[in-house]
Amino acid sequence: MEEKNTKYYFIVEKTVAKSDDTGNIFLFKDGKWIKDEEAVFEDHPAEYDLSESKTSPRRFGRTCFLVEMEIISEEEAVLAVNQQIADDLKELWKEKFRKKKEEWDKAPIWPAKYVETVFRLNGIQYSIKPEDIGLEKDPWDEGFMESIQRDIEEDLKRYGADEIRSTGFLD
Repeated sequence: MEEKNTKYYFIVEKTVAKSDDTGNIFLFKDGKWIKDEEAVFEDHPAEYDLSESKTSPRRFGRTCFLVEMEIISEEEAVLAVNQQIADDLKELWKEKFRKKKEEWDKAPIWPAKYVETVFRLNGIQYSIKPEDIGLEKDPWDEGFMESIQRDIEEDLKRYGADEIRSTGFLD
């Protein structure tokens, strides 16, 4: 995901942060890395590490810190970032397709089954099924998801997903 000298942090408020060799700090927000302009990270020492012994001053840092933070591996950062992206997209899709779904329910166009979108995000494979975005696992809701798969694919691309494949069969 990044260069070798990048360090990743997990701030207990469910924010992933990273620092690079130049001292720049970035937070992962809304699907992208943004510079920490609000100094969310500023009061936390880079050496703060929960893996240190309980008597180590680096384990606890200064007592004035209000938010705990721990150093994490790149793999843990990737998983946390991917989870944030997935959660953001699911919420986006629930709202984005709400009116379209209401119209579909008035006059469904076709039933479907085995509808799924499979993709890779930061090297990890995921899949999205109707129930993942608030739909029922019935032929008409699966047909609706099939009708919006192209839009789902476009959103996934914007968030950096690749190897996107959408499938579904008429019922």
